[in-house]
Amino acid sequence: MRGASQGVLEPCWQALALIVAIRYFAADEGVKSLLAAATGIGLTLSFFSLPLLLRLRMRVADALALLWLAAGLLLLGLTVSGHFLAFLGAVIAAQILLAQGPQLVTHIYATNFAARERGRRLSLVFIIASLTGIVFSYAGGAVLDADIRLYRLVFALAAAAALTGAYAFHRMPSQPLASIPASSLWENFSLAWRDKVFGGLLFGWMLMGLGNLMVIPLRVEYLANPAYGINLSNATITALLVGVVAVFRIASTTFWGIVFDRLNVITVRVVLNLFFFLSILVFFNSTQLLWLALGSALLGVAFGGAGIMWSLFVTKIAPPDKVPAYMSLHGFLTGLRAAAAPFIGYSFLALGGPVFAAWVAAATVGAATLVFMPLRPALEQRKID
Repeated sequence: MRGASQGVLEPCWQALALIVAIRYFAADEGVKSLLAAATGIGLTLSFFSLPLLLRLRMRVADALALLWLAAGLLLLGLTVSGHFLAFLGAVIAAQILLAQGPQLVTHIYATNFAARERGRRLSLVFIIASLTGIVFSYAGGAVLDADIRLYRLVFALAAAAALTGAYAFHRMPSQPLASIPASSLWENFSLAWRDKVFGGLLFGWMLMGLGNLMVIPLRVEYLANPAYGINLSNATITALLVGVVAVFRIASTTFWGIVFDRLNVITVRVVLNLFFFLSILVFFNSTQLLWLALGSALLGVAFGGAGIMWSLFVTKIAPPDKVPAYMSLHGFLTGLRAAAAPFIGYSFLALGGPVFAAWVAAATVGAATLVFMPLRPALEQRKID
């Protein structure tokens, strides 16, 4: 149920909100960058929110339910106003709220599932999310094609999904927040140099994330903005950027879940980087639908493993009671790059166009791979249950 709710919300952040901003509100680059950066801003704030959440006298799952409830109510409020500021504020605030959750969700996985089955279990959630995302993204795009003023109907369904997700979290088995060892912000941040392998992973992940995330909103811009000569329909854009990606994410997720459970984290990370690298170059060096679809398919295969890797890799590095602390720093740095990347991407777009921005992004992903590879032997020596 939570996976299906997530599957409705992801197309809103990945494509539908930007389509509405570009084609209905005619938003400028700064606003579009802010919309694309909202989840990153939320992940950055999650580093500071974890100590505050730990003070709540409730279960981990109920804290997550509260976040999703608040996001649902914000999206519901968006539907009663046609003002751009209401749309912008609700979409940004909802993303920020939901981004406070991953560090706690990972704790639920770590305490409920054995290490040997986490990847496989989580892969099922991603498959359900992707299947739902395929249907909702295409339907949402078709609604916007019929009448883009109906965007409020699309986001009313998103609000319902967030409220359903809140209920799903409430029903999950979990421990009280008090069971998570409290740690200071400085203690969490110092993990980057106290655990040198973790610090190296974070640095490589920062490069890889910047390279990949800077071109995510540019994919919508590339297909939707008439200035670049493609100018596809809303339904086709969402089919390419959400539907095709989701199909190949589904097709590969179970495979990646098994691979994650059995292989070294670095090996899996390097292969995923290769798929991200190819997806960027194929997509932005194409104007024909077939090649654009291939670029999206490669991105879908990469996302099939990237979601599992991002959510669970700290469980192979940290003891279970330290997972939230490790995840807090990981989420914080993810937030920094996710918040900065859209602005960087749009800057390179203005400087040299979409192909130039794509080559810069691909080179950054390649550099990250060179950082990851020397860390493999050290990770092989760690045995975390």
